[in-house]
Amino acid sequence: MTDPIYEKLRRALQLRGGSLPALDCPEFFALAKYLFSPEEAELASELPLAPIPVSGISDKHGKSEEELMEIFERMADNCVCFSLDRDNVRHYGLMSLLPGIFDTQFLRGQVDERSVRTAHLFKDYYRAIEQMLVETDLKAIPFPMARVIAVEQEIPQGFEIHPYDKVSEYIEKNEYIAFAHCYCRHYAKLLGEPCSKPAEGCIAFGRDAKYLLDRKFGWAVTKEEARSFLRRAEEAGLVHCSSNTTKYLTFFCNCCTCHCSILKSMKKYNKQGSAAVSGFITEFDPEKCSACGDCVQRCPMEALIMQGGDLVYKDSLCIGCGLCSSVCPTGALKLITRKDAPVPPRDARELNSRLNSTEQVSSYFKG
Repeated sequence: MTDPIYEKLRRALQLRGGSLPALDCPEFFALAKYLFSPEEAELASELPLAPIPVSGISDKHGKSEEELMEIFERMADNCVCFSLDRDNVRHYGLMSLLPGIFDTQFLRGQVDERSVRTAHLFKDYYRAIEQMLVETDLKAIPFPMARVIAVEQEIPQGFEIHPYDKVSEYIEKNEYIAFAHCYCRHYAKLLGEPCSKPAEGCIAFGRDAKYLLDRKFGWAVTKEEARSFLRRAEEAGLVHCSSNTTKYLTFFCNCCTCHCSILKSMKKYNKQGSAAVSGFITEFDPEKCSACGDCVQRCPMEALIMQGGDLVYKDSLCIGCGLCSSVCPTGALKLITRKDAPVPPRDARELNSRLNSTEQVSSYFKG
C-alpha cells in the first residue's frame, strides 16, 4: 500500500511539470523515500507552486520559523528544494524532478555512498518509465524542452542571430558565471559508465550562477575561462544545449551523445526536431566536398556518413549544432537559417504550459 505522505509528494511533483513525470510506481516511491524523510515529504508537498517564506507555513505545523528554516535549508543542500531571496527574505520552493532534483544531485561531482545510491535509484526509475512507454507505444516526445545552440563562429555573417542564441552575450553581460560538473556524465560515472569527455559541462549565468556558488554546487570562473572552455567543448565535439526559452539564458549544458538523455533519445527515436531545436541547419555543397570524412566523427546525430567514398548528408537528422562545419576544410558544410524555425517560449512558466498541454503526453504523464 502506498504511503499517503509520499503519494501527496508525488502529486506535488507532478504539478511542477518538467520533462520527467512523477509516476505512480514502486521505483518512484523508492527514490522519493530515499531523498525525502517523511517530515520533509509532508512539508515539501504542501509548498505552493510559487516560492514561499517559512513564515507562511509555520503556524500550520506548529514549528517555529527557526525549526522550519533548518529543515528547508537541509532540503536545499540535499538538492530537493530550491531557495531564493526576495526583499531580504528567504523563500523556498519544491523542485521538479527534471530539470531540478535529478540534475542538481550530481552537479557537485561527489562520489560517496549517497550519490551512488541516488544514481542507481534514478536508473531504476528511468527503466520503469521506459517500460511504460513501450507498453503504451509512446515514443513521440512532447513540445521541445531543450534548445540546441549553434557554434557561434560558424553562423555566417549577414544572418540574424537572436540574443537567445548568442552565448557570447551572456558571458559578457553577466557578473556571475559558474561552472559545475556535467550531471549526465557524473551520473554515468557513478553507475560505472565513465565518459572520456570533459567532466565539466554545465555553465550558469547571473542568478543561477550565484545560487550554485552560494550552495557550493559549482565554482566561479572568469569570462576568459568561460570562453576558453566553450572552445574546448566544441573541439571535444560537445553540443551546446539550453532550456528552450527566450527571456534569458541562465544555465546551459555541453552535451555528449553517449550520456546526454536528450541527445540519446533523439537518436533512439529519430525525433530530432521534437526533442531539441536549433534556429539553424547545415547546408551541404557536394561540389566543394573533398570527402575527407572529418565531419563524420563530429556529427552527434550521424547525419553525415561515408558511402562508397562519398559523403552523404541526411538533413532530416541535423540538429543545427555547427560542429561539422567547424572542421570542414573546404567550406562544403555551412550553417544557414532553418526554415520556419519555431520561436521558443518566453520563460519556464510558458514552457511548462506548452509541455503539459501537448496532446502527445499520455495519461501516465498527466498523473
